[in-house]
Amino acid sequence: MEFKIINVKNEINSPSALTREQGKIIFDNIVETIDNGIGVELDFNDIESLITPFLNVAIGKLYEKYDSQKLNEYLKPKNIPSGKVSSFNLVIENAKKYYSNKLAFDETIKDVIDV
Repeated sequence: MEFKIINVKNEINSPSALTREQGKIIFDNIVETIDNGIGVELDFNDIESLITPFLNVAIGKLYEKYDSQKLNEYLKPKNIPSGKVSSFNLVIENAKKYYSNKLAFDETIKDVIDV
């Protein structure tokens, strides 16, 4: 399979991956690439700061569109900043749980808020 390298720092024009808006830039790029049948090497080289709001949109939201098998085949993250691998994995696990039963999660949230 052909792979496109997406360098996060270059795409967001910053060494800090902090916002949902930055995450959306990466998400859109990944989706466009995968939808064209091309894999993605998501390169975090030179990223100094990485937090979950960015990851929730850039990575987590992918699980709404694709299943785990497809993402395992088409998405290869590399150079994740040290100390952020656990955050990266947590975002993935939470996204899998949420998008596997979104309706139940949304109903639970609604029930809790309406109480």
